[in-house]
Amino acid sequence: MSNPLVYTIDDDIDFNMMLKLALKPYDIEIVTHLNPEDFTKSVKERKPDLCILDLNLQRDGEGFQLLKAMRNVIGSELPIFIMSKRADRDDVLKAMECGATDFIPKPLDDKFLLLKLKSYLKGCKGLKDLEPHTVKIDQLDSEADIEVKFNVTRVGLEFIELSSHVMFNKNSIISINGNILNEVFGKEIMRFKVEDCRQNDDLTYTIVVEREYVAEEFFQLRRWLVSYHEAGLSE
Repeated sequence: MSNPLVYTIDDDIDFNMMLKLALKPYDIEIVTHLNPEDFTKSVKERKPDLCILDLNLQRDGEGFQLLKAMRNVIGSELPIFIMSKRADRDDVLKAMECGATDFIPKPLDDKFLLLKLKSYLKGCKGLKDLEPHTVKIDQLDSEADIEVKFNVTRVGLEFIELSSHVMFNKNSIISINGNILNEVFGKEIMRFKVEDCRQNDDLTYTIVVEREYVAEEFFQLRRWLVSYHEAGLSE
């Protein structure tokens, strides 16, 4: 079985090089293109297993036009990722309407991209070694800096949900430590703001906390959530 073939188009030479470096260790044949003409020529000469298109090419709307043309010529089966700095909801919806299979935001998070590729390139032996790290959230306990015990019940990109026998006021700042912070961020303790606290029927409290993550923390959390979903353990 030959290695999967991936075509990309992005008018940023440095980004194309970064993409090649990210995929170099895996059994993927990647061909990068700087303009639609060369990209279209490659598609006609040899059908790829997957394409990655940048929305923000030199001419406005060109990425969408190329996506539509690809679907008209090559059909609906070929996976096509749209990659863009513009992670605007309307752009994503428009891309999906034009035939995009998935959306990869910039700046490039190589771990996130590789996990996405793993879902679509089933025959790629190199990506089979990219095993997601799994953890059972309901077995993780965390402690606040006032030594109140919490159970972590849910984790999302914008929140962490806790369960406790102690009530906290909204907008309180609490410091949390525990296994899950090591697992996701590699940190012993982090500060969060209480966004919501409600009492349950069993007299426990559900506390929703949030944090303004720096870019590195956000990518770490997103990678962890992707791995968690890949393992089939999350909702």
